[in-house]
Amino acid sequence: MAEALRATDPTAAITYVGRGDGPEARIVPAAGLTFYGMDLPGGGDGGWRGLGPLRLAARLPRAYRRARRLLRALEPDVVVATGGYVCVPVAVAARRRGVPLVVLEQNAHPGRAVRWLAPWAAAVATSFEETARELGRARVTCTGNPVRAAIVEGRAGDAVPARPHRVLVMGGSQGAHRLNTALAAALPELLPARPTLTITHLSGPRDHAELLVRRQQLPAPVRGRWALEPFAVDVGARIAASDLVVMRAGGSSLAEVATIGRPMILVPYPYAGAHQRRNAAPYVAAGAAVSLPDEDCTGPRLAAEIAALLDDPPRWRRMAEASRRCGRPDAAAAVVQLVAGVIAR
Repeated sequence: MAEALRATDPTAAITYVGRGDGPEARIVPAAGLTFYGMDLPGGGDGGWRGLGPLRLAARLPRAYRRARRLLRALEPDVVVATGGYVCVPVAVAARRRGVPLVVLEQNAHPGRAVRWLAPWAAAVATSFEETARELGRARVTCTGNPVRAAIVEGRAGDAVPARPHRVLVMGGSQGAHRLNTALAAALPELLPARPTLTITHLSGPRDHAELLVRRQQLPAPVRGRWALEPFAVDVGARIAASDLVVMRAGGSSLAEVATIGRPMILVPYPYAGAHQRRNAAPYVAAGAAVSLPDEDCTGPRLAAEIAALLDDPPRWRRMAEASRRCGRPDAAAAVVQLVAGVIAR
């Protein structure tokens, strides 16, 4: 969204407020944006369940005061909230200062913070049409989920291979233990039987050392076809260089992969209200993905699901076309247009 806004207005001043101890503290400045850390006391989100936004603000007076001082210093034209508890003090401060609020919801099932803030918002941008049904009388527009320009560029000029042979496995910035262990168990079956198969695996930092040990246990000719990294900054390039993506079903990841147009094997995160199952459902219904329940994601089952697509090129091509149809490469521009309309009111 920041890229699209700057493309429209190169003079726009953008400040990103996020958790000071989160990955955004590193990622946002690296992207050339101003970052402001807003640390929340309490040791996790669970301590604030059951609270409304005003009561939450009362429980977090320091965060609210910092948000109020920040808005007074910046005098923003608009505040855009992307969900999560860190945005609540900023959104409450914006409301009290009369600064318009735009809310972005990336998931099909809106999170608690979004449900709190949506009635106040001048506009709510969603990734899924069905989200509007859960937000009452909020001013909802389904824009799709904004993706970076590099992702959109990965959509163009892509040659379709005769058969798929490049698999990307990723579990988000922290990785996914279930995916990591299942893949490690699946590869001794998958790799020797398919000499052209390569696996790019973004494992996250927690399991990386253990996976390196597992990799060394493979025969040398096979080992080299398992590229193992804790994370990658250029995720868009990794998606574009793949033929099949195995991952969780987070809203942003789904939007990125569909924009580029890759078939997906989805293993939705089973916790946090199982909201990722709802994220996955439209992609499965469209024929762009298959869904593998977390509890069934074992080495043999994952190997079978991957092999079923690698060994059936016509099915793989149909899924790739369906994935591309699900993509919304114009989503960032649509959100920027929505924000501009709110500012102009």
